[in-house]
Amino acid sequence: MQWLQSFESGAALQGRGPLMAWVAITCPQCSAPLPRVAIWRAVKCPSCGALINRTEAMVLRDSFRQALLRARQGHGGAGADLQCGGESYHVIQTLGCGEISQVYLARRVGWQPFLATIKVSSAPAAAVRYAREAEVLRELQASQSGAASVYASQRLPEVIGQGPVEGGASKQALVLRHPIGYWGSLAALSERFSQGIEPRHAVWIWRRLLDVLHFLHAQGWSHGDVRPEHALVHVQDHGVRLIGWASAKKDAGEEGHATDLLRCARVVRVLVCGAGGSGVIPHGVPAGLAELLMRSSEDEKFCQTHGAEGLDALLRTAAQAAFGAPSFLPLII
Repeated sequence: MQWLQSFESGAALQGRGPLMAWVAITCPQCSAPLPRVAIWRAVKCPSCGALINRTEAMVLRDSFRQALLRARQGHGGAGADLQCGGESYHVIQTLGCGEISQVYLARRVGWQPFLATIKVSSAPAAAVRYAREAEVLRELQASQSGAASVYASQRLPEVIGQGPVEGGASKQALVLRHPIGYWGSLAALSERFSQGIEPRHAVWIWRRLLDVLHFLHAQGWSHGDVRPEHALVHVQDHGVRLIGWASAKKDAGEEGHATDLLRCARVVRVLVCGAGGSGVIPHGVPAGLAELLMRSSEDEKFCQTHGAEGLDALLRTAAQAAFGAPSFLPLII
């Protein structure tokens, strides 16, 4: 039945203008007008009650759900490497190995794939830590609004799922959306530059860490476990992202904030001194920057007095005195 009627403008028919078609959607049984949604799905005619479908073939709900289930189970019927929370993931590569976890890069299998970082437990203690990390991150994301919400979505890890690995012999998993472009942890960066990184790189890394901690402390939280393994670096964009949130605490107070800042400075000190260094600041580091780094990594009271924002201001002043106006220095891995 013809249910789309086309009308051409009189001007076009008389050869006085371009052809312009108007389409009216009408019921093929009673010619009553149909709602616009009839273009893409079946509708019931409001006039005669007939069920109108644009094509002869209709996708039923049950068959659609079966097709979706097949897509989630794997492409071409092949099984996925790992399943958690009703979703399947194909493991691409191993990212690292910790005391209680194996960390993988994976791709979700199905109709809407995306990259994920998956922690899989290698010790019973991981289950509690995964649950706590997921709880902290979800609360931090949910409690923000406005500009803070945008910041949290861009700077904090996003939890996709957490729970037992299906068929994994009591293994637990924490699934996070994979941050695109991040090269590796600051611990890996320190190993790559075993003699210490260029001081100007230390400046932007420290500032990015202070930026995240300033946001976190302003919300009343402390991270509680700032260390090189818990910070990822984006080489091209000079970005740093904190991970490992299982020890984070709400309402930790100024002492908790000061501990974060002290450990943050120690992370930067490790980068400057090198992984196998003695902790002594190299002679090539400008005096003002070296003095600030030493005091911030040893004097917790100093960190508490200035806070993340105050330390960032002192760092900007020291960097300006040592290197002049800010400029982008590529970090070549």
